Amino acid sequence: MVDEGDPIEQISFLARSESRVRALERLLASGPATQRELRTHLDASRSTIARTLTGLEQRGWIESVGGAYRLTPAGTIVAEEFGNMVDALRLTDEQSTFLRWFPYAEFDLDRAALRAATITTSTSSDPYAPGRAQTELLRSTTRFRGFLPAIDLEGSEVVHEQITERDFAAEIVVSAGVDETIETEEYADLFREQLATGQLTVLVYDGDLPFYLGLADDERVQIGVEDDEGFPRALLDTDTTAVREWAESVYDEYRAAAQPKPIDEF
Repeated sequence: MVDEGDPIEQISFLARSESRVRALERLLASGPATQRELRTHLDASRSTIARTLTGLEQRGWIESVGGAYRLTPAGTIVAEEFGNMVDALRLTDEQSTFLRWFPYAEFDLDRAALRAATITTSTSSDPYAPGRAQTELLRSTTRFRGFLPAIDLEGSEVVHEQITERDFAAEIVVSAGVDETIETEEYADLFREQLATGQLTVLVYDGDLPFYLGLADDERVQIGVEDDEGFPRALLDTDTTAVREWAESVYDEYRAAAQPKPIDEF
């Protein structure tokens, strides 16, 4: 067995060979395997598999017992932790736009809890994809609570339809800027009708809201982020318990600091 050497060199040794990574993954997932079984799994030549196994064995990560190769305790740790690193990098790549614009310095959101989340991003070919995902949530739930740091007429009309024609109830916290917007003629009639049903509550937060937050009755949570120009960049959607608990706490904090907006202000 060769000397373990520098950890960075060890990572480099593993990462620069796909066959080494895949061999460790196979042994971690399915247990001991013969050289023939590994060759079939990796779809590699006999010589490639031989070099791969020799290198891993020299590092002390695998051992041959009874004609089959298996992970050593050290190899199990390497395989698991390397897999975790790959998953983390994959997660970061998939969620890069959301991670760029979410204010992590101000909000302690556990990134590990976002692993199962779906991210919808705006692109040059589909800039309104996050907005459509928000609308889909509004159409699929019967109770909604959320932050509205910005507002658009299309989304307002969807909520109006849900409240006036279906069994839908909503409570929204709006920013000071949105409060000014919904008092304008374009929005006021919609909000007046919704408030008259008793199925909508509007609260005004005296300041800016940090992001879009949507809480549905099926445990789903949406978090939407904007760029510095106020353009929607990404929408995260998840039903993870940890994120839901975090979202409930943040929503309650801002709700407590907001004031109800009566119907006669429209």
